[in-house]
Amino acid sequence: MLFPFLVSLVGLFFLLANAIRFFVTCKNRDVLYRIITAYLVLLFCVELLCHIIGFLYPNSNFFLSHYYFNFQFIALNLFFYKSFSNKVLKQIMVIVFVLVLLFLGYQYYERPSLYWEFNLVEVAITSIPLLFYAFYFIVSNLKTDKHNYFYFCNGLIIYVTSSAGIFLSGNSDSIILTEPFVVDFWFFNSLFYILYQFLIYKEWRALNFRRATKKKLQ
Repeated sequence: MLFPFLVSLVGLFFLLANAIRFFVTCKNRDVLYRIITAYLVLLFCVELLCHIIGFLYPNSNFFLSHYYFNFQFIALNLFFYKSFSNKVLKQIMVIVFVLVLLFLGYQYYERPSLYWEFNLVEVAITSIPLLFYAFYFIVSNLKTDKHNYFYFCNGLIIYVTSSAGIFLSGNSDSIILTEPFVVDFWFFNSLFYILYQFLIYKEWRALNFRRATKKKLQ
């Protein structure tokens, strides 16, 4: 139990470090930078509560998954919406965004007890659009000289694919690694999360290096 929990704490520490890095360098930055900052801060709050509740009251933190996936869906939809210039795609994004939130609202209205459980439909419909947007972002920017947020999008693809796959497999018994340690999917999910945070750090470093270089040339 202790080792996998410590591994998950490493991911939490990296998330905190990234949130602080982006927050302290957020002044006078573009809207995409500020969205990622807000995204990291919100996720840290959810992850911190998830770890505390999972440690003190094992298997009682399922409800926080709804905040995690919905915060991520809302923040990153805004990020990609601001990134894309294709008007048709942006209109599709708005339609998908509204439909997803309306559907989830209807689900919880019809079945309030779902709030205390994993919602596999929620995982799927909030994750799949983000994967599509991230792939499109990378492909559409390959031919340009501007490669901002490539590390971030690659990390997002790797982690969301891993995370959504694990949730959708139905393997939720060891959520937040509160069960006796076995090398299972949740352990690998923590490793992918650490990789995601490392790539976010690489993105922060690249963005600030380019900004510093640009200032020197002016």
